[in-house]
Amino acid sequence: MNQSIEALDRLLRGPVRWRKAPPDQGTKRRRPTLAEDLQTVARVTSRTPEVMVRISGKAKGAKHVEEHLRYITRDGELSAEDESGRLVTGRRMVKETAAAWMEGSTLNRRNNSRDTINVILSMPPGTDREKLLAAARQFARETFGSDHSYLLVRHDDTDHPHCHLTVRSLAFSGRRLNPKRDDLQAWRVAFAAACRTHGIAAEATPRRARGAVRKSKRQAVFHADKAKRSTVQKAKVQEALMAVMRPLAAPLEPDRAALEQNALVRADWNQLAEELSRASAGKGQALAHQIRQFLAEMPAAETERMQLQKQLRRHLQQQKEREDAKPQRTL
Repeated sequence: MNQSIEALDRLLRGPVRWRKAPPDQGTKRRRPTLAEDLQTVARVTSRTPEVMVRISGKAKGAKHVEEHLRYITRDGELSAEDESGRLVTGRRMVKETAAAWMEGSTLNRRNNSRDTINVILSMPPGTDREKLLAAARQFARETFGSDHSYLLVRHDDTDHPHCHLTVRSLAFSGRRLNPKRDDLQAWRVAFAAACRTHGIAAEATPRRARGAVRKSKRQAVFHADKAKRSTVQKAKVQEALMAVMRPLAAPLEPDRAALEQNALVRADWNQLAEELSRASAGKGQALAHQIRQFLAEMPAAETERMQLQKQLRRHLQQQKEREDAKPQRTL
């Protein structure tokens, strides 16, 4: 099963380095056992809902910190929980919390240092909101509670149940929270585990393991796109149009790399299914069948650029058909 273990590492972890977490980030980084990995495979291939953990922004300076805490508490109307379990309610308590967080904020500060890290924890529509809050509370306490101040608030104003978790960057130990890509994936894994503890089916696998090649949009880009004023999106459309007008041009390097990675992911899933079929019966055979079904239903790899090109080709073809359908003028 050595090859299967290597395939599992690539599928479920990829570039994430499984090391001991630094003191200011309490999530434990333990390499899962083979049995735990296969349980994860079973959840992934049965399409268990994926958690969403996103850093929505960072606040810098007393004014910005207070504005953000007022935003997540709806100007003090919603109660927030801090790291000790105390409820912070009303504009006065929110203002006092923001002021307390700014005390000593110059310690270990650099020019680009931020005073808070703002995180959103979310699950798909239909998720039990009370259980989600309990899972978010557990995640926040286990990940940050021993060394960071934070406020946790649940919002019920959208179909997607979600919680806002704002963490003070400066830890009690004097360190500053500076999350990297590995940390964000570790947070996803920890939040998914907390969800399962509270009875919510949840998983936290990398996008590539699910066959996805399009990255999620950053918060600022998403809102700009929604308002139809994104210069980034306009540039992407222009680039896609140029590619459509030059059909013989070779694919761009990012597209080629994404497609190659997707092919490797599919090969790893196939290899895992083959080894499970050969090495075990019963549950192993059933899991191998589930993996093959998952692969059969996996959508074709398509980057955002490729999707834009397809949409433009369709639009240009429809435009040509409308022109061709017009009656010809005769002299």
